[in-house]
Amino acid sequence: MTLTRARGNIRLGQELARGGEGTVFAVEGQKDRVAKIYSLPPGNGKAQKLVVMAEAASPSLLKIAAWPVDLLIDSEKRPRGFIMPRVVARDIHELYSPKSRSEAFPEADFRFLVHVAANIARAFTVIHAQGHVLGDVNHGNLLVRADGTVMLIDCDSFQIGSGSRVFTCDVGVPLFTAPELHGHTFRGLVRTANHDRFGLAVLLFHLLYLGRHPFAGRYSGPGDMPIEKAVGEYRFAYGPNRTANGMQRPPGTVPLETMGEVVAQLFIRAFGRVDSNGVRPDAKTWVEALEKLKSGLQVCSQASWHHYPGGLAACPWCTVESQTGVRLFGQRIALVGPTGTLDLATLWRAISAVPDPGADPVLPSEQPWHPPIGVMMPSGSLKIFRKVLSIGLVCSGLAACNVLAESGGIFAVLIFCIFACAIWPRVSAEKRAAAGRAHSAARAEWEGALARWEREASQHIFAEKLEALRKARAGVTGLPSERHRRLAKLDGTRKMRQRQRYLDRFRIDRANIRGIGPDRTAMLASYGIETAGDIKSRRQILQIPGFGEGLTSALMRWRHEHERNFRFNPKAPIDQREVDAIGRELEARRQNLLLTLRQGPDDLLRLSQEINAAQARLMPVLEKAWNKLKIAEARRNAL
Repeated sequence: MTLTRARGNIRLGQELARGGEGTVFAVEGQKDRVAKIYSLPPGNGKAQKLVVMAEAASPSLLKIAAWPVDLLIDSEKRPRGFIMPRVVARDIHELYSPKSRSEAFPEADFRFLVHVAANIARAFTVIHAQGHVLGDVNHGNLLVRADGTVMLIDCDSFQIGSGSRVFTCDVGVPLFTAPELHGHTFRGLVRTANHDRFGLAVLLFHLLYLGRHPFAGRYSGPGDMPIEKAVGEYRFAYGPNRTANGMQRPPGTVPLETMGEVVAQLFIRAFGRVDSNGVRPDAKTWVEALEKLKSGLQVCSQASWHHYPGGLAACPWCTVESQTGVRLFGQRIALVGPTGTLDLATLWRAISAVPDPGADPVLPSEQPWHPPIGVMMPSGSLKIFRKVLSIGLVCSGLAACNVLAESGGIFAVLIFCIFACAIWPRVSAEKRAAAGRAHSAARAEWEGALARWEREASQHIFAEKLEALRKARAGVTGLPSERHRRLAKLDGTRKMRQRQRYLDRFRIDRANIRGIGPDRTAMLASYGIETAGDIKSRRQILQIPGFGEGLTSALMRWRHEHERNFRFNPKAPIDQREVDAIGRELEARRQNLLLTLRQGPDDLLRLSQEINAAQARLMPVLEKAWNKLKIAEARRNAL
């Protein structure tokens, strides 16, 4: 083979990959280059396109794409293929869902997914900045390296702009194709960057929402709603209009707003009907939003390998794992400090040597109260005397009624009653209300001061921290027993786990099951079913939209065919990956506990000093608030 630009010959090495259009070979003497040879010689249009692409190759393009750098011709001067950079990476769809991710990227956490998503958007930014369009956006033309960088492949299918001429992309995958293009023939169709932006949003949604397609959901209307049809009708299963569109997201998924308002709005704009005329979010906007999302991720307090968007009240991944029983992420151990030999007894003696702040002082509310010097307290004696006298006069007048009535003394009785009413103590409603409000305000001030004392000055703060350190010590000493218990559980379920691993080798997207193509495969994946091992029962499949008795039976037969070939090997050891997963989790827990214990003496000493300082600072505040409450109470009671 001869290079048209470099004007040199190359020798093809071993075959690396084979597809419907051609075969990829190694190039002898060039470890960083490969050759794609078409099965049939490309026509003039395709050859011209490759020449234009080779001339347009730039460092920025070669950094993110397996871009053609030179055309290959045979001995008869006929174009046969091209040279491009060699890419060693994994398919992007292996990063989507927990099951495939555990095999291909065993240590990937959510931070890694967001990082990859931002890099995908960066790659789109480069392509669009050069005036080109991917056209056939799908997860088959994206590869991911272990460091999270991405490479676009199958670039010879892209739509290439060259001056006034456009070499169109004549293929497309409906599940990633913008709704306004559904029903159109791709051959000769000039697409825009805005069409790419729809496919980009679908790719990003797959990553952030753990392998789910944004238009795969449960349809409440009549008939079936396959994903391709839902895309064409703008039925975004996670959007704010999902109910009006008759759609609901699948179970075991997180709401759209989980990623925050900014990201949620970008997806709404990308998938909404109103934004289909050129205003979908561009790749650069996605980069900015995803970088902001990544910088705001917080660590779950229950599972240190869970990272989730800031602002959420609880970890969404813990919720999904509890609902599905599926572990979502791997665990990359991040060392938190030196972990050499540790004398736990010596460390605990250092913790125990920290002096506690002592017993809490007696609070003002717990001791006899006396009015502050110089404060005149209202007296209720006159109020009581007048009440008693008026009641006595009224009673005397009534008792004398019978005696005085016959002699015309009824007038004297009336005099008694009127005098009693005259001396009855009277206070206006306004004064009583004002006294009540003053008392309520004083009580609120006292309760606020008391709550602050409990937060800052009470000895229980120190006691709670010490108890937490005791639990950390018990946690460290109990880790060997925990490891033994979990390994014993693995051993006890060895046959079940062997069967599950065996069935997980058979992926639905690589199978030939009658009636189940890409659309239904994506629907199954959106409901967490990717392998034969995920198929548990007929009822499980029948609950998935679009799967009736026929397709369900086909899936069950396919699963049973593989299950019949399973043979349990009692001599086979426990899968080392499962043992390693337990080791990683317990090691992460150990490091966190050790960090807590190492910081224990300093934390306790700081708390003890802060509590003593807070007691000296807040006791006068408590006394003032208590005095104010007692005075307000006395004034209210005197009225």
